[in-house]
Amino acid sequence: MSHRRIGVLVPAGNTLHAREFVALEAMAPPASPVEFVFRDFSYPAAGVGDFCSALARQFAPPLAELRAAGVSAVLIGCTAASMRCASPAYDAALAELAGAPVITAAGATRWALHALGLQRIVVATPYGAASNTIVGDYLESLGVTVAAIEGFGYDASPEIWAREVPQVDGPRGVEFALQIESRAAAPAVQGVYFPCTGMASVEAIGAYETRTGRVAIGSVLAGYWATLGLLGLLAPAPAGPKLLAAPFRR
Repeated sequence: MSHRRIGVLVPAGNTLHAREFVALEAMAPPASPVEFVFRDFSYPAAGVGDFCSALARQFAPPLAELRAAGVSAVLIGCTAASMRCASPAYDAALAELAGAPVITAAGATRWALHALGLQRIVVATPYGAASNTIVGDYLESLGVTVAAIEGFGYDASPEIWAREVPQVDGPRGVEFALQIESRAAAPAVQGVYFPCTGMASVEAIGAYETRTGRVAIGSVLAGYWATLGLLGLLAPAPAGPKLLAAPFRR
C-alpha cells in the first residue's frame, strides 16, 4: 500500500518531536500508512529587525527539501515562534514555499482548543516571561481565558534549554500543572495546555487526564491530530489523550 509523506519542521536539536510522534502513532495509528519526514531549521539571529520575515527565510531551504520529497502537508513544529507570526497571510506564504498545506503549532493548538470546547485553562511552559507573554496573548486572542500561565524559565540560555527541557516528563509536567492550578485558585479550569514541541508532553498529558479527569493538550499532540485530520487520515482513538478521540474540525 502506498504511503503519504508528511513533513515536520522542527528547531535544530529538537529530537523529542520524532520520539513523541512514535508514541502517538502507537496510540492512534493513521487511517493509512504515513511517513513523517523531519527537517531542522535555525532561529534568526537575536535582535533581528523583522523576526517573522527572517524566520520565513530560515524555513525556506528545509521547506524546499520537503517539497522535493513530495510531502502532502508540512507541520511547523515550533510553538511560540508560530504564535508570534500567526496570520493567514504568513501561513499562505509558507504553504507556497512548501507546495503543500502548512499547519503550524499555533494553528493546530487553535483547532484543538475549539474542538474540545476549552475556554478556561492554565498553561505550563518551559519558557520565561517573554515567550509566556506571546503564548498567553495568542490564547487570549482566540477567546480562551488563561487563568494562569507559568514557566520553568529554561530559555534563559541554550545550555539550560538543551539540558532541562527534555526532562519535562509526565510526573514533572503534571506536578507543575497542578501547582499552577492551585496557585491560581481557579476551580472552573477545564484543563491544561503544554506549549513547546521540544518538551516531552505526551506522557504528561496522559498522566494529567488520568489523575484529574480534565483535559490536557500540547503542541505536539495538537500537531499530530490536526495534520492527520486535515489530510483525512485521522482515525479517532478511544484510548490515550482525549484529543485523539475528537473529530477534526478547523
